[in-house]
Amino acid sequence: MKIRCIAILNRQDIPVYMRSFDETLNEDSAVKYQYLAHTSVDVIEERMANTKSTDLYLGLLQTVGELAIYGYVLNTGARIILVISVPESIVRSAAIREIFQQIHAAYIALVCNPFNNEQGKLVSSKFDLIVSELGRVHSN
Repeated sequence: MKIRCIAILNRQDIPVYMRSFDETLNEDSAVKYQYLAHTSVDVIEERMANTKSTDLYLGLLQTVGELAIYGYVLNTGARIILVISVPESIVRSAAIREIFQQIHAAYIALVCNPFNNEQGKLVSSKFDLIVSELGRVHSN
């Protein structure tokens, strides 16, 4: 499993954080990941309308070519989108869930920080470091 992109969208579906781990990052791939995050929102909204579950983890949302997109919805309505390369082996749902929980914990620490005065975007070197470390660890 190789993480390609982590995106966080607020409840109005506006990207507040997007981090790509694609080695061949250029303008086209950045737009591609932003497009994938926005198309995943439609799937998330459909799943949430059709289920009464209180589970934050939504599982696999869609596959596009060699990419698999997973979703996680926070209690505030914010959404975390994880884009990974589809490996030859099976991806364990527990591993994906653990990644989401780590991102969720870092997100809570950031937004609950009383000294965080950034409005609209998630700007924090500590948060970015945690997300970067997740991308590095899960790049096998």
